[in-house]
Parts: sequence; C-alpha cells; structure tokens
Amino acid sequence: MTRLIVFVWLASLVAATGVARAERLTIALSMSEIKIDSNFAGAPVTVFGVIERDAQTVPRAGDYEVAVLVLGPPESVVARRKDRVFGIWANQASEVFLAAPSFYAVGATIDVGGLAPAELLKRYRLGFDNIGFSYRGRTGRDNPGAAEFREAFLRIKQDESLYSQDPGSVSFIGDAIFRSTINIPANAPVGFYQVSAFLFADGALLARTDDSFTIAKTGFEQLTFTFAHENAFVYGVVCVVLALFTGWLAGVLFRRD
Repeated sequence: MTRLIVFVWLASLVAATGVARAERLTIALSMSEIKIDSNFAGAPVTVFGVIERDAQTVPRAGDYEVAVLVLGPPESVVARRKDRVFGIWANQASEVFLAAPSFYAVGATIDVGGLAPAELLKRYRLGFDNIGFSYRGRTGRDNPGAAEFREAFLRIKQDESLYSQDPGSVSFIGDAIFRSTINIPANAPVGFYQVSAFLFADGALLARTDDSFTIAKTGFEQLTFTFAHENAFVYGVVCVVLALFTGWLAGVLFRRD
C-alpha cells in the first residue's frame, strides 16, 4: 500500500512538473489554397504563430527559437550524370531519389544548426544536411555512395527556387507572436503542402504543430491537366493531330508561289 501511495505521489509530481514547463504552439496560414492559372507568377504564404504559456510555466533561461518547415508532395526523381564518352557527352551513372520532397523550405529565427542537437534536427528533417534522401537499390538514408548525386540534386533544386534554407526568416513581432513568409515559385508542383512549426529553447524541442495548404490548377489549365491524366491515350492523339494540323496550316499560310 505504501508503494502505491509513493507511486501515485511521484506520478502527480511528474505531471505537475510537465504542466509547469509546458508551452503550446498555434499557427495560422495566410491562405489555405493557391490556385494556378496561366498568369501565375508565384505567391507568398505567411505563417503566423503564437506561443501560449501556462500561468505556472517556469521561466526559461534562454530565448525561444522557432523553425518553420514546408514540405511539398513527395516525388521520385532520376538524377543522371553526363560523362564524356569517345568525345561525346552522354548519360552514364544515375540515381533514383525515392519520395523526395518536391518542395522544401525551412526558415528559423537563427541558423538551423544552432537550434538543437544534430540527432533532433535529423529526425525532423530540419536543414539541407538533415533531409535524409533514400535511393533505389541503396540501403539507409543518405547512403555515401550517392553523395555526388545528392549535392547535384540540392543544387538544381535551389537553382529552380524549389529548395531554400533561410536563417533569420522567422521573426518575433511580439513577446510570443512570430511570423514567417514562404515564397512559392511559379514552377511549384500541385498537391498537398505540409507546414510544421517547431519551438525550441536551450536546444530542446518544446512543442510542434502542423498545418497545410494545397496548390491546384484552375480554369483551362485544370481541365487540360485532368484530361491528360485521366485520358492519356486520347490526349496524346489529340496533341499529335493538333501538331500536324498546325504544321499544315503554317505551310498553307506561308507558302511561296
């Protein structure tokens, strides 16, 4: 009986300690859906966040730090390396990236590497060094045998404005209110985008919360996209016929007698 009383007392103490040091994180997005038409040139998505502290929360020695991560729909990508063969540049070695984020943006109040220990950053894929790519035919994440392709893939994605890492892009506009703006480029793929916010202090993760938005085509672009995916054969035939007709029409209009 005594042991039971002691156990209950310890459990209550742990629970009380957890509540006393608990923070709650809430975020809201400036938009829940981005519609793409022929004039789409990109759009900013702003993340607003609030840190709620219980009245009994023990003050922390260090400042709060926040990171915001946006992941686009996963995709499998083939990366090829061109080598010179008998004086001709040709595709040689290749790697297949499995379920890689089609869009990746991470922002933070400070440099991402200073938020938490490397193990924690890797678990939540915070920072380019911690994304953790998987490859077809290779075991584990970030297999060293594909390091060359990994670097090239990251470089290309950054050049296309689809991957970004921006320390300082999350800023506090109050003691417990922060904001971050993610720029969605015109070439961003359609689909579901996950937004995650992380609250850190003294290298420890205090809270995490998630939200999402979608990118979808609209108007004639949406009709064409849907038709091409649901009726691929007919779409191909129509494209060939239109190409032949356009070529014939151009020949008639610009024919020299």
